[in-house]
Amino acid sequence: MITPLKKIALHDLQKKPILMDANILMVGIERRGSDSAYSFKSMRELFLEPLFKSFTDIYIHEEVYKELDEEARIFVDTYVGKNVKIVTENGLYGKDPLYTTIFNHIADHELVNYVRGSSKDRGEVYSLAYAAYHNMNYFCSKEIMVDLIAAELEDLKEVDIITFDIVLLSAYVYYAKRNDNTKSKGLKAIYKRYCTDVIRRHQLPGTLGEYIKTSLEYL
Repeated sequence: MITPLKKIALHDLQKKPILMDANILMVGIERRGSDSAYSFKSMRELFLEPLFKSFTDIYIHEEVYKELDEEARIFVDTYVGKNVKIVTENGLYGKDPLYTTIFNHIADHELVNYVRGSSKDRGEVYSLAYAAYHNMNYFCSKEIMVDLIAAELEDLKEVDIITFDIVLLSAYVYYAKRNDNTKSKGLKAIYKRYCTDVIRRHQLPGTLGEYIKTSLEYL
């Protein structure tokens, strides 16, 4: 099983600085209008609150923060100044050679082809550049592009991409410590729906129950 947890246990990972992608806060957004199980409230209770309460040093790039809808911003704002910090490029592009090179390598990658100033993929590019420059881990839910870029670019060799399965594992552990099994069904459903690609690419178990069993040594 391919997982950053082989390098660092979950309880240690939760103490390290980590940069968050907007997609984490948008899981289920395409179904919110038709299925209350995928409302922001449901996602917040299912895995977002456990995530924000378990990780001690979360960073969100301002370009990502701008992409969030009102519900997500309100939620994030409750943690800003506690364990969440909104960060900026801070004028590094064009002034700092290392940062500028990292940014351009990511933007010019064939899977991205980002034109600076455009909105498409802006959050991912700025966030990855920030993570690489500051040697931070990065986690997201739609990680295919990010995963492949990180594997191919030397600039990102020190950045571990924390995939969505680990987010759900963290939520499972959070509730297990509280002897609360009311979220098990929801976590299993969201693992099946939103971890399909990472299951295939990282040879993960097909069900959350099996995944948890194989992850016990990494907790």
